[in-house]
Amino acid sequence: MVDVYLTVDTECSMGGAWTNPGFEPVAPERAILGKIGGEYYGTPRLMDILEESGLRATFFIEVLAAHVVPTSQLAQAYSQIVSRGHDAQLHLHPVYHFYHLFRQGRIGKEQLPPNMDLIGRHPLQVQIELLQEGCGLFRKFTGRSPIAFRAGCYGGSSSTLTALEKVGISYDSSFNASHLGGNCSINGSGPTNRPWRAGAVWEVPVTNFETGFWKTRGLKPLDIGAVSLAEMRRVLQEAEERLISPVVFIMHSFTLFKKADMQFRQLTPDRLVMRRFRELCRFLNRNSRRFRVQTFGQAPQFESGRPGEFPRVGSLLPACRKLVQGVNRLPWF
Repeated sequence: MVDVYLTVDTECSMGGAWTNPGFEPVAPERAILGKIGGEYYGTPRLMDILEESGLRATFFIEVLAAHVVPTSQLAQAYSQIVSRGHDAQLHLHPVYHFYHLFRQGRIGKEQLPPNMDLIGRHPLQVQIELLQEGCGLFRKFTGRSPIAFRAGCYGGSSSTLTALEKVGISYDSSFNASHLGGNCSINGSGPTNRPWRAGAVWEVPVTNFETGFWKTRGLKPLDIGAVSLAEMRRVLQEAEERLISPVVFIMHSFTLFKKADMQFRQLTPDRLVMRRFRELCRFLNRNSRRFRVQTFGQAPQFESGRPGEFPRVGSLLPACRKLVQGVNRLPWF
């Protein structure tokens, strides 16, 4: 049996506030709840679709934005996740911490660290302090401490795993093989889909798959908003055949709607992705003897496996997906 983790990075957006002083970070009502008219297409709609198939997801909730957006809206969004029986874990974008210091006049733009939103690029002690701050805010919103973490932008490093151990977090899911050499600088055993242990912390990678052939070969993360249902089913089938477990999907709180501008002023439901996600959930429900949907809150046990195994989907499915996605990106479509 293959264990499956449906994970949602649940966050606001800076919305261009650094470069345009007339802009503010995007409020949770738009970026997390996805309010369009009287309907919600963010986390409430994600939970609706999950619950239709009797599934639960892990929502990695970003809490440092509490310094710069309406806290009551964050509390509303995050309390719903917990009250509906889903799993909430910790997600951090340090950019909000530094933006808060900048607005208070405690730091100038010339003092801002490079790559400030990538937690793994900061010194170990700064990472520990950011995590401690995040854990405190997390407890305020959920009433408990997190046991799992995902770095914003997959920006963790090997020192992040050390920092997580020091604050008592047992699982990390920041490793993304397609981002190695970029945002992700976790030194594992090379590109892999397999969990491994670093001290007391389990690293559980976001699942990647291989597309293309020969010189066009590349890795792509299993992002529900960016890959087709056919590709997702192929990955699950190959994971079953190759004994690759767990399979970790990624979404965002804004995956089910399209935005026409960086301030999220004009939002449109993304019916294509909603249909795709609903069909994935139904597939997992129908095949629950083959694919077991888990959450990090269940404190799972893992086994370290062989590195470097990636399901392959070839070129045809990605080409078809790119064509459909290209049209679907139009905000009015």
